[in-house]
Amino acid sequence: MRLDTMGYRTSLLALVIGGAMATSAQAGTFSYADFSDTTGLQINGSAAATNVDGRTVMRLTPPEGDKGGSVFNTQAIALNSDYGFSTRFTFNINSSGDTPWGPIGADGIAFVIQTVSNSVGSSGGALGYGGISPSAEVEFDTYSNSFDPESNGNLTANNHIAIMQNGDPLNHLAYMNVSSMLNLSGGQDITAFIDYNGATDLMEVRWSTDGLRPGSAGLSYTIDLAGLFGSNPVYVGFTGGTGANWSAQDIVNWTFNDSYAPISTGPTETIPAGTSSVAPVPEPASWALLVAGFAAAGSVLRRRKTAIAFA
Repeated sequence: MRLDTMGYRTSLLALVIGGAMATSAQAGTFSYADFSDTTGLQINGSAAATNVDGRTVMRLTPPEGDKGGSVFNTQAIALNSDYGFSTRFTFNINSSGDTPWGPIGADGIAFVIQTVSNSVGSSGGALGYGGISPSAEVEFDTYSNSFDPESNGNLTANNHIAIMQNGDPLNHLAYMNVSSMLNLSGGQDITAFIDYNGATDLMEVRWSTDGLRPGSAGLSYTIDLAGLFGSNPVYVGFTGGTGANWSAQDIVNWTFNDSYAPISTGPTETIPAGTSSVAPVPEPASWALLVAGFAAAGSVLRRRKTAIAFA
């Protein structure tokens, strides 16, 4: 049998390079210091990058009734085996509609992690995430619906933050009514910190109005994301909705880590989803394989399930 030495060396080099790339250290963070560059994002429904007072935000909904918008990373990402992640974002909910009871914000926004599509979303009291399953959400709800916890008919007294699952706006796995300390639709910047430790299945939510990371979580819940999503890659992003009442609902900036690595400071540059600030760098063992591969090669030439979706 005649051995094709050129083909053999080419295949060997490809195998070695492939092995080196497979063990490369990858940068696991994307960030948006603002939304003047929306590379890597799928923008749906009423959502749009908008200049507000000199800064470009991602406006999920304009201050109009019956609107819904969402934004997700364009390409699904494979989280580590335990689905750990950390994210930090700043939002501003403003321009709420006037009512006989004064300005009332509606309906709120949600951070959503899901495996369905990068174009899902809806409007109204489900805050845009209704019907997205499988999914997990952290909602920042500005309107007191009858199905919300501690609802007492006072539409201005039930701002709450909650951990939700599978696009079900009725089932609050854990929540905190923040009305006495924080008006979610009061027009100020609010920064949220969400961390999921896949080793313990613990999701923690923090928030502040000064951009500083609180030492203690304001909300926590044990949820098995690996069991919920299986081996499927995920989309991460935001949804927002309005109904008979409304607000302008803006995401100001956003950082996401695809592993559990809590984030303290806001982004100073935009590193779009699907890209890296630096090229992947092989691990030391991979460098050794790569060198050995070139030596061996010698003279080789170097060179799902359907959810409510926006159209």
